[in-house]
Amino acid sequence: MLYNAALVLEGGAFRGQYTAGIVDTFLAHHIEFRSVMGVSAGSLCGVNFVSKQYGRAANININHRHDRQYISMARVFKKQIINLDYLFEDHGYSWQNFNEAAYRRSASHFTAVATSVKTGKTVLFTDPVGEELTNALKASSSMPFLSDPQETSQGPCLDGGITDSIPFDIAQQQGYDKIVVVRTRDVNYRKKPSSSAVKKLYNMVYKDYPEFAKAGIDRPLLYNQQIAEINRLAREGRIFNIAPSKPIKIKRIEGNIKKIRALYETGRKEGEKIVPTLVDYLTN
Repeated sequence: MLYNAALVLEGGAFRGQYTAGIVDTFLAHHIEFRSVMGVSAGSLCGVNFVSKQYGRAANININHRHDRQYISMARVFKKQIINLDYLFEDHGYSWQNFNEAAYRRSASHFTAVATSVKTGKTVLFTDPVGEELTNALKASSSMPFLSDPQETSQGPCLDGGITDSIPFDIAQQQGYDKIVVVRTRDVNYRKKPSSSAVKKLYNMVYKDYPEFAKAGIDRPLLYNQQIAEINRLAREGRIFNIAPSKPIKIKRIEGNIKKIRALYETGRKEGEKIVPTLVDYLTN
């Protein structure tokens, strides 16, 4: 069933396997949303959810994690540890290509969230298609320091999580009263303030983009403010907040396939548990 509600997906690199499990559970129960938006790994899970490709996000990272064309520490100095182009290419019989035709037919609107390197402000790509869709997803998922800025129709961009890690505010601006947030951190998680080393790194690497550097340094403060607001709105019944029941112990670029698979299965199991209360929230 298509609900007149928004689905908001946090990023988090390989923590996104939890999100993959959650949205696959939604697909299994035919739960759809009028608006779907994601940041970084959340955008990649979100676009597969909109195209209704059950298992695609999980299968890529479980079955292709150790393909050196996809992820390789040998490319660290080229800022291409994760080759995002790999996600949009054909890799043979075992590979499930992205179904853009299904994505275009969907009744859901999709928004990828990124950050402008020039302005340090949030950039939105709503209902992108073709090359713009690919560039928007790559921009949203390009991690600072580890990736070069991705050129888009709105200029060079990087990870949307820098300025809007959990973009429930975008869903509010779109006018939705029902908002479902899927986080990749447990409810007790808070970010620590940026260390002096992180501040120096931002100011050095992005010296030509001071607004972006400032946004990166200020990210922990903004993130914790978002969590406080989400928790308040959840208590008031205005947001349905989904978060891992326990802290996720997985590296941002995890190499242990068992851990990757287990996190996906955790998302599936925890998703199944909340389906009844979620449907009640969406319908009442």
